[in-house]
Amino acid sequence: MKMSCKKMVSCVIIGIMVLALVASHANAITCTEAVSTLIPCKDYLVGISDVVSVPCCTGASALNGKVKTKPELKSMCECLKQAAAALHVIPERAKNLPGICKITTPVPIDPNADCNSI
Repeated sequence: MKMSCKKMVSCVIIGIMVLALVASHANAITCTEAVSTLIPCKDYLVGISDVVSVPCCTGASALNGKVKTKPELKSMCECLKQAAAALHVIPERAKNLPGICKITTPVPIDPNADCNSI
């Protein structure tokens, strides 16, 4: 069967839209991935160690580059807030982490964060 020109153009447009949708979510990161990325920071954040490791800063920096849109930021804030509470993160250490790693984070790693203000 031959496809009409209109049908072929419609198929191409739908294909491009699907590819754009997939590409827009390709850099999105799940909560589990975010927490896994920050696992090297756990000993510092909970007070077991007074030293922030290079893998911790590498993970924090990588995570920082993955979250961009406002909905992603809010979702990541909620994720990290819950993880921080579950792991008993020391809030002061969480607040100090970006400065120690020399990064700016759009999302606080703080069990007391107000994620609605993002």
